Amino acid sequence: MKNVTSSFDAVVVGAGPAGSSAAFDLARQGVKVALVEKATMPRYKTCGGGIVFRALNVLPFDVSEAIERECRVAELNLADCQLHFRVTREYPLVSMTMRDKFDYLMFRAAAEAGAEVMDGCRVGGVAPRNGMMEVVTDKGAILCRFVIGADGAQSVVARTGGWRKRMAIAPLVEWEVSVSKKVFDRFAEAARFEFGPVPAGYAWIFPKKDHLSVGLGGYATGRLDLKARLERFLKSSAIDDVEKIDQHGYFIPFSAREEGFVKDRVLLVGDAAGFVDPVTGEGITNALLSGRAAARALIKGGFEPKEVKTYYMSELNTDVLSELRWGRLLGALLYRSVKIRTLLFRQYGEQLTEAFADIIGGERSYASLCKKHMGLRRLFRALAAMGLSGNKRV
Repeated sequence: MKNVTSSFDAVVVGAGPAGSSAAFDLARQGVKVALVEKATMPRYKTCGGGIVFRALNVLPFDVSEAIERECRVAELNLADCQLHFRVTREYPLVSMTMRDKFDYLMFRAAAEAGAEVMDGCRVGGVAPRNGMMEVVTDKGAILCRFVIGADGAQSVVARTGGWRKRMAIAPLVEWEVSVSKKVFDRFAEAARFEFGPVPAGYAWIFPKKDHLSVGLGGYATGRLDLKARLERFLKSSAIDDVEKIDQHGYFIPFSAREEGFVKDRVLLVGDAAGFVDPVTGEGITNALLSGRAAARALIKGGFEPKEVKTYYMSELNTDVLSELRWGRLLGALLYRSVKIRTLLFRQYGEQLTEAFADIIGGERSYASLCKKHMGLRRLFRALAAMGLSGNKRV
């Protein structure tokens, strides 16, 4: 056992949006909190880097200095059936950022709020110790009253904190592609999404400050050559005047953890809890919602495990879990069958594209879309009858 180097009310493991927002809120309330990150900040984070408008509305402070481009236009293409849709809003549907800048801005904000930040500090595990929690790191052990696990889909906190089942994870590839000005200008206005290049998923093209973020991924099982598929997507999109490519890969969770999100003095947030949008694969909104909810739960619950769990689950059920359930149903329509997806967009394509824009803009929810759209309700019932929806109650 390593010597105990310090003690805190809370230790947050992972300095992405979930962890930094939790640490920021706790520090602002006078809680003695440490934010521990294995990498040295700022660090590159593999991600498309598109911050949807509803996520910006959840942030506790301004992040405009990390935004490289704002896209008020979004395009949705279905390459496998030659359908194309385009939506425009007065506000930025997707704000483009590089995650090293965005995450570092949040990390700094947590530090300025009073959190003790420890980057370049790798966590090996967590364990109960005399009514407290011990966080074992390569720089010594830390004692705390609660741990918030914000360390991603392959969470060390979850693995050592009592969760036995590993989440199913989906691989994605994302390339930072430098192109000529002529090619870049063709993509500079819109966030582009495309069904077809990969089974049970989609591809994207996001314009950053002076290059394109291009990637794809999905929920299909089995081995897929994602690199070859992305190369074909670049070619089919006429991204041909390439000057440089930086290639990256990462994983996102399929779904929320079956074993729950709280075990005694450990809370899971963001990707560590599996709170990724089942339709878009976007994780920042729910990372922020769950990170901030965890901070409020600790404070409202007085750091008493039963009360903290009650408050945390209440907020999750209101702000996160309901949307995940309805999103899972909608995701079943989009990803389980190309025929169903094609039928859906041939009949309701413009309505759905506008609705998706409203959802990422924070003006609507999956629940309101699915409950009020009779065509979707009929399809949900058909899917449930076939056992495809994963939830027979609609």
